[in-house]
Amino acid sequence: MRRALQIIAALALAGCDGAAPPDDTPDAGRDAGALADVGATEDAGACEADPMGDPLACESLEPDPSCEARWTVGVRGRVIALEGGAGVADARPQLCARVAPDDRLVCLVPPTTDAEGEFTIVVPQEIRCLERAAMRVVAPRQPLGAVHCPFALEGTEPVIALEEAFALPATAPAEVPPEGDPAAPREVRFPGGVTLSLAPDALLGADAYERLAGGPVPVEATACFAEGRPLLGAYTFTPEGALATPAAIALPNDAGLPPGASVDLYVLGGLDTRLVDGTPVEEAELARFGAGTVSADGARIVSDEASLPYLSTVAWQAR
Repeated sequence: MRRALQIIAALALAGCDGAAPPDDTPDAGRDAGALADVGATEDAGACEADPMGDPLACESLEPDPSCEARWTVGVRGRVIALEGGAGVADARPQLCARVAPDDRLVCLVPPTTDAEGEFTIVVPQEIRCLERAAMRVVAPRQPLGAVHCPFALEGTEPVIALEEAFALPATAPAEVPPEGDPAAPREVRFPGGVTLSLAPDALLGADAYERLAGGPVPVEATACFAEGRPLLGAYTFTPEGALATPAAIALPNDAGLPPGASVDLYVLGGLDTRLVDGTPVEEAELARFGAGTVSADGARIVSDEASLPYLSTVAWQAR
């Protein structure tokens, strides 16, 4: 019998499943959004998919003629490590999409990649008419940052085969001061000369403070979400998620901007990302959250205020 498919459906732009879950449980919701089984159990004698075979073997590929958007039965792709290009096993690629005709935001429970990093996502029958699609990819408990990338819904094939692999950047543990007063902000140092001023209480999830890690993302690896912006740099943080109180950030001035120069700071939208003023950020959207200024010695770019609302990927460009 066809296995029941679970989806997390948020009816408004509140994020796919409320607040972003810890990296090791990417399909568990914490806030808005209902977890429900979707899909009917077929009668005896119907197609029984081989659990070791193609997950799409029992799916009808016939489009619904009433769908005026992109009819999508499945998505195939691959997850690799940015450094070295090897396939990443046990990664979790999560499809988040806007569904026609009511523009609902829906995120599917992610499958797990195989030993080569390959995956197939089956889109439930009820939500196959897609207006917009993005992928969130995490590798639970591995030293790799999350990737959020929109992808084009082009062509008419019912199964989308993504040619470009999702490349996860490497991360390394941050230097975290003793927790002490968990409500008191402190400077946390990340590899590559990046610092965040935040309080342990601002982080959601068990042991999130101790698990803080990060790593630089080469500018050439930002093309999937940069939307043509002339970014000077990008940096990824884990564990991904909202901050209860915003953080201040300082970045190395690797581009050699002059002292006093201004930059715009961006955060990459994840699950239920909102700016400090409450403005929602779409999945895989790069949204400006603040500004920074190059220090007097020219060594660092320092945010003008504590305005980073969410830990995912931060990017910056000159004004």
